[in-house]
Amino acid sequence: MRDPRFTNETTAFLRVALQNTLPPGHNLEVEAMRQGIEYLHHVCNEKFYGTFTGTLEENTVKTNSTEIPITVYTPTDANKGKLGIYFHGGGWVIGSRKSHQTIVNTIADATKTIWISVEYRLAPEHKYPIWLDDCCDVTQYIIQNKTNFGVNETAKIGVAGDSAGGMIASSVARTIEGIDFQILIYATLDVIRETPSYNEFTHQMYNATPEIMDWFTKHAFETSQDLKDPRISALYNTSLQDVPPCLFIVAELDALRDGNLEYQKLLEKVGVQTKLLLVKGVIHGFFSLHGVFPQACAESMNTIQDFMASI
Repeated sequence: MRDPRFTNETTAFLRVALQNTLPPGHNLEVEAMRQGIEYLHHVCNEKFYGTFTGTLEENTVKTNSTEIPITVYTPTDANKGKLGIYFHGGGWVIGSRKSHQTIVNTIADATKTIWISVEYRLAPEHKYPIWLDDCCDVTQYIIQNKTNFGVNETAKIGVAGDSAGGMIASSVARTIEGIDFQILIYATLDVIRETPSYNEFTHQMYNATPEIMDWFTKHAFETSQDLKDPRISALYNTSLQDVPPCLFIVAELDALRDGNLEYQKLLEKVGVQTKLLLVKGVIHGFFSLHGVFPQACAESMNTIQDFMASI
């Protein structure tokens, strides 16, 4: 099946995805899913590997409970006045710094900003709140030690993420003091799925189906009550006045779309500066697949450049 609103890029992606089809959600195994997302991103983005023009540094951040691996992307002639922290998507269960490296090195190159990609611990081995606490702890450390990463003492710190990583970024921005901006890329902001777009995009061709969302939440959370925690469901927050400026990158044909639209309304209502780009004709996950969605990603990257220049 094909939605007539699909761009040529979306149609091309679905052809690639069909060649790497996995069984229905209830039959999926965690390790197979992890291997699948790594392979799909490798197939789609291989031509971008090794193209980063700056320097990469592998490091760790020691927290109270563990050591979290990070990758520091420092572009040539980096702006020392800003630093970004990136949390990859994958439903809190799959995905990695490796699968999402193209996003981070492209943003770093395009904005001439130092970015740090975080390898937080994944569920089901480490269920909520472990993976979110990891991200908060790493962010707090980076803020307190930002000059160690090549920026000025007065540098502005931002957080970003896609899908589940976008949910993490939004939660960190509400929790940790000292965040100056946030970039949410088709973020999972309505985890309990009350917004209309969840009923509109149920077919497998839209990628983020209710079935796969159920699979992720079952593995990432101990109980369904966790989903109503304001740390998780952005729309359940009633005090948002101190949230930093926010850029939303939203896919038009995505079950997660309306959660982002609603969260923007909540932020604007209390006077938070926001900007939203609705990318037409694309589905959930497009931004991590630059090799298949070059035009959609270029449009998004231009918006990110403009937003960061305004901060």
